[in-house]
Amino acid sequence: MMKKSILGFAALLALPAAAHAAVIVNGSFETGQSPGSFVTLNAGSTAIDGWTVVGGPIDYIGNYWQHAQGDRSIDLSATNAGGIAQTFATDIGMTYVVSFWLAGNPAGAPDVKTLLVDVGGDATSFSFDKTGQSLSDMGWQEQHYSFTATGAQTTLRFLSGDATAYGPALDNVSIAAVPEPASWALMIGGLALAGAQLRRRRTVASFA
Repeated sequence: MMKKSILGFAALLALPAAAHAAVIVNGSFETGQSPGSFVTLNAGSTAIDGWTVVGGPIDYIGNYWQHAQGDRSIDLSATNAGGIAQTFATDIGMTYVVSFWLAGNPAGAPDVKTLLVDVGGDATSFSFDKTGQSLSDMGWQEQHYSFTATGAQTTLRFLSGDATAYGPALDNVSIAAVPEPASWALMIGGLALAGAQLRRRRTVASFA
């Protein structure tokens, strides 16, 4: 009986999580056109699976530099400010956190690279100082961006804030939903119930 109760509780918790799931396709840019060392992609390109190039051109990086994860990443400024975008399903009113890794092309100025993230409103700015970094030691840093969905679909954009070549570098994008207060209450209440049942079972066993 105890085992069934715990399994039922776990299934109940899984329901809201499944309802609020959002998926980033190819978040580490590992699938798509082979970039070799690197390849320049212009606006409108879908050569990187799941993503569309927006604004100016970007460089799709292969073995040119060290990546945060896997074998590929992106320089968001090939010759001037470029960007990438992806549209995915969201639940209206749900809050999501986007995680990504940021560095900067160390081969040229400016020293401080700027990356912009938005989902259709005001962009949020992130910066990375490339001082002391190299192609073999990029100094990748994890960053986080949160938003509340206003539609059944959301378009996430990463844009360069540098109107030059040698821009911000991007890798390993992922997304997670933030549990609603009701979901947290359900989780806490369920864990308390499971603990009480376990204690009861142990008490009954001790008198057997």
